[in-house]
Amino acid sequence: MPEPQGAHGATSETTSATTEPTQYGFSYEYGVDIYSIVSNTWLPIRFISSVNPTVSPKEVDAATYDDNGADHPVRVGETPSLSFYVQMHRLADGNFLPEVETLLAATTPDAVGSNGVVKVRYYDKPVKGKPNPKEAYEITATVSAERAATGNAELSGWNFTLNGQGPRARIVNPETTKVQPA
Repeated sequence: MPEPQGAHGATSETTSATTEPTQYGFSYEYGVDIYSIVSNTWLPIRFISSVNPTVSPKEVDAATYDDNGADHPVRVGETPSLSFYVQMHRLADGNFLPEVETLLAATTPDAVGSNGVVKVRYYDKPVKGKPNPKEAYEITATVSAERAATGNAELSGWNFTLNGQGPRARIVNPETTKVQPA
């Protein structure tokens, strides 16, 4: 029988006869920041949802006759990517939020070479409790943008996909350096 999950946003302690007490993790407990070369700071990507980091192994086949014709993949690297949705929010001057402008700038026709990449970090960001110090990564990536919500009367936004250049780098989870409330 499933454990009750409690109110939305609340932490719920669960126990089982075979496990220690745990807390549920929620889909919205993930942070994504983009590095701004203009302000030389990390900007949180606000109004974000559907955050989906993926890592595919980069493999070569190391099969020999000993494998009797079967594949023998060996991981030699990785191919990271990060996809997410961001709601459209306009500022008084007509521009979008700075973090969205940074993402969109990497998709313009003249954004080639180093002008077509961004640096982002993504990490565990629980509402309550301690963040996982090992769940924090940084990637340099190219950007694909797709307009979302194209119906006749919908809240607009974008679906972004960031394809990593090289492997992820494990970083210190920025949430672990924040003072946690008592």
